[in-house]
Amino acid sequence: MPGNIEHLNINESNALLKAIDDTRDFAIITLFLNSGLFLYELINLKINSIDWDKHVLHISGNRKRDIILNDQAYEALARWSKERPDVKCSSFFITTKGKAKELSGRNIDKFIKKYAGQAGIKRNVNAQILRNTFAVRLFSKEVEISKAAAILGISDHESINRYIKAAKEPMPEIPEHIDTRPKLVKAFSRIFPTKPKQAKPVTETKGPLVPSPEEVIFGRDSVVDELKSNISKNTSTLLVSQIGIGKTHILRNINHQHPEAIFIASPTPGKLMISQILDKLNPDWKKHTKARASLQETLDLLTASISGQPQTHLLLVDNLDRLKISDVDLFLKVLEHFTVIAAANDTGEKLKQVWWKFKKIEIRPLSEEASRQLIKYMTQNLSISDYEMLETRILTLSNGLPLAIVDMTHQISHQPVVTRERIREVYHEAGIHYRDWTSVIVVLWGVAIMFRFVALGTHSFESYILAGVGIAFISMMRFFAFRMR
Repeated sequence: MPGNIEHLNINESNALLKAIDDTRDFAIITLFLNSGLFLYELINLKINSIDWDKHVLHISGNRKRDIILNDQAYEALARWSKERPDVKCSSFFITTKGKAKELSGRNIDKFIKKYAGQAGIKRNVNAQILRNTFAVRLFSKEVEISKAAAILGISDHESINRYIKAAKEPMPEIPEHIDTRPKLVKAFSRIFPTKPKQAKPVTETKGPLVPSPEEVIFGRDSVVDELKSNISKNTSTLLVSQIGIGKTHILRNINHQHPEAIFIASPTPGKLMISQILDKLNPDWKKHTKARASLQETLDLLTASISGQPQTHLLLVDNLDRLKISDVDLFLKVLEHFTVIAAANDTGEKLKQVWWKFKKIEIRPLSEEASRQLIKYMTQNLSISDYEMLETRILTLSNGLPLAIVDMTHQISHQPVVTRERIREVYHEAGIHYRDWTSVIVVLWGVAIMFRFVALGTHSFESYILAGVGIAFISMMRFFAFRMR
């Protein structure tokens, strides 16, 4: 290499790296010092330009080549990949303030100059000097010219011939001695390497996706299969679970598979339910009845509409536990003519005669794997700085409730980039676990009463007062709700 090529010595390189306090900028400067990329090549790197498994950097353009990353460069890129938000811009290095976009060469040279000044380097340092620094070290170690040319992408006529020759040989590796890190740091990174984050492409759809029963249903395959079997057998089935478990979503999914089914959001008031059923079975039914027909008249018309039909109609009823006692007989008559798939949050005693008519399926919270799938589906169009952090928080607070997962993803849906600070603010009541202290309070109350009688029998005034204080304290405990996050 000509002697007048300006480059940094090893001390200046180390001082420059120590002056950097930003993960992205550190990765960029480290990559320059460990690969010798041209400035435009670094700008053009895409999220799929790095093969994380093989530690290979794919360079496109006129100097198309593959470079094997050494440990120092790989570690720096992996750390940036974990902080890089998933955005519509496919460039690997992007701006971190305002709208995410590709970095410009001017911006890169600007922050290189800034860090060089902080490191005490008096010269005007830019991307080209960092490339020269790598090249000088490469040739100083007596690396074969053909391998060096392949790594650097030299494009003059003589160097191109050497590059073609090198292409027939095994992929050139960057010598380990180019790594400027201390030996202890090198050893630690080999034992505990940073796991990179695979960047995901983001579509043009804005905000989180709303799970559509027509598209997806996570972790409910066995439930849906059982419902299909029960429908084929004309067996009415009741889905029972706590609020937010996804019963309505399951009913909508069944409705998508059976378009002829009639979906009822609530069984009350009973007359409205009958009218909705008639609207589906006989759209012209109002022409055959009075303007203010009684409930019995609409029920008779419903019976007439379905009598003589060979098939059994499918009725999907949500929130069946809202059924009024006065409408129980009406609903039982409907059950005689339909196969009903219903959902309820609880099965109280007051509707026992209704529950007896159903085969019950208890819906449990989603498994961790199904919850992860739902989170990934919901957040696929959001720009997230630390997806693993968000996933862990939502998993912890949702307790497997699909509604909680959907609610939490909507809390961050309007953020241009979901930062770590915003992730920490994500919250849901599903993550609160309530502990019932009733039995403990009853036992303590009994002990305090017994202790007070003993004190009274032994004429111990101090013990009697102490027992009275204990009873007062336990009485106060009754008015507090104990909960644990």
